[in-house]
Amino acid sequence: MPRVLSNKQLKAYRRDGFISPLDCISINQAMEHYRSIESYEKEFKEDVSVNIRVRAVLAFKWMIDLARHPKISGALQDCIGPNVLLFLSGVWSKRPGTDTFVSWHQDGAYNLFDRNVGATAWIGLTDSTPEKGNIRCIPGSHKEILPHEECFDKDNILSRGQSVSKVDVRKSVDMPLRAGQFSIHHELLVHGSAPNKTNSRRLGISFACVPTEAKPLAGPNTGVLIAGENKPGHWKLNKEPAFDLDPVGLNELRAVQNAYRDPDTTKLITKAII
Repeated sequence: MPRVLSNKQLKAYRRDGFISPLDCISINQAMEHYRSIESYEKEFKEDVSVNIRVRAVLAFKWMIDLARHPKISGALQDCIGPNVLLFLSGVWSKRPGTDTFVSWHQDGAYNLFDRNVGATAWIGLTDSTPEKGNIRCIPGSHKEILPHEECFDKDNILSRGQSVSKVDVRKSVDMPLRAGQFSIHHELLVHGSAPNKTNSRRLGISFACVPTEAKPLAGPNTGVLIAGENKPGHWKLNKEPAFDLDPVGLNELRAVQNAYRDPDTTKLITKAII
């Protein structure tokens, strides 16, 4: 019996590789989180994505709490199983008047686990519309890992500019969100996003998760448990912040960032396990 999703939604996720939109927090709550990020940027005079990356939940207590929100964690459990571990999280910012974009890619192409069953929850702290550069995806493209090229571009949010070699954009659909809503997509869903063409910022947070049963084959074997139990014991759990910008969490974050490397895609498992 699904915890959050309906049987129809779960069937759509398995068929299409995504579900969107899903309601979570109020617009006012989303605005509070937005202001928290802007306060950080004002104090440290840098974009939050500069230093708060890879596992952003370790910097902000409210962000871990958001990942564990019953609607988000429950929907992830419906999609990937009862034991859910967060291994990547980031703040995705598109400021107005910039050419910032995300190339067509699969998250799972750079994740080295013994199975491709992970999913990402993406929650909007602002509205995310086609004009603002919302996520676009290719429904049903999550059945296998596709070849990627690395096309480094200063405007590409992805660090290596990884891009699926061939995409039929005629099949793409928008995944718009109101502030406070979220989407879930399979780690092999082909997706990307265009620049923000409006006069206001687009801001969202991603929580990339796997079942704890998935075994890491390379890279860090640490993460944050957001639902269920950490079994059979493939993962070491991070020390969590007790408050925003807690030195305990920031030290964990730095250690994760120092250990994190983008894996070589030539070593990938070539067939998805759906």
